[in-house]
Amino acid sequence: MRSILKSPKASNRPPFEFILDALEGLDLHTRRMFGCTAIYVGEKIMFVMYKPDRISNEQNPDVGIWLCIPNEYTLSMKSEFPQLRGVSFFQDENSAWQCLPESEPEFEELALKFCKMIKRGDLRIGRIPKPKKKSKKKTKKPVKKKP
Repeated sequence: MRSILKSPKASNRPPFEFILDALEGLDLHTRRMFGCTAIYVGEKIMFVMYKPDRISNEQNPDVGIWLCIPNEYTLSMKSEFPQLRGVSFFQDENSAWQCLPESEPEFEELALKFCKMIKRGDLRIGRIPKPKKKSKKKTKKPVKKKP
């Protein structure tokens, strides 16, 4: 599993490493973003693992894994898995990002179930991110030289 991690330092290791182990064998890579670790399989983002070092679960209900669920499956997934709830950061209970809180008593069991769904190719988890917008670079106007 170390091959997908950039550094063996404990501080750089993602939380919930058991998820990485459960997804072994897939075209898996991680990416750090906004203090979280995103898990990709191929070009699809599947999860974001969020567990800041200095904040307890009681202070932040979004600590856990955030599943990326295509919009058309959000309500059915929430019906099947009532432990899921909208990530409070997005202020939309039915957004494409649904949190499985680490404080959930069945956290590890459910996280592993989601990993099995991903390995089976379940379309209800994961999406290809929208391409990044290209920034408009300011071009310098040519300076006319005075004769």
